[in-house]
Amino acid sequence: MPVKQVEFTSIEQKVTKTGKSALDLLASDSGKAYVISITRDGCSDCARQKPKMDRLAESFAEKHGGNVSFVRVHVKFSLKDNRESLRSKDVFGHYFYPTTLVLIKPRDRGAFEYYRSVSSTMEELRRNIEKAVKTASLLAKS
Repeated sequence: MPVKQVEFTSIEQKVTKTGKSALDLLASDSGKAYVISITRDGCSDCARQKPKMDRLAESFAEKHGGNVSFVRVHVKFSLKDNRESLRSKDVFGHYFYPTTLVLIKPRDRGAFEYYRSVSSTMEELRRNIEKAVKTASLLAKS
């Protein structure tokens, strides 16, 4: 399962059109964990994280199949125009790049953050995704 890339502006447009939160748009089904990596142009840490996140997504696909989804939200940025980056910070409440969110959606509520990190190690992220997958499964049954 590859990491799906989504442009921030497409999420922003859907938020405006539907009135749903960005988290609800990204984590639409209960019983799954959603790993969201927020990256931007010109971010060296984002570039280093990409292949690691790709490998992590592959390993989770082998182990958990469709119970976990990986999405990279790409934000356009330049020194001359940082408006999109500022808007993404308002929408997701983050400050640094890359920021990784792990989301869960219970059956009876909107999506919520299970975990948030800036530049975490892949092992720390792996542990938290495993916990989120288990928690999401339990919440889907309750």
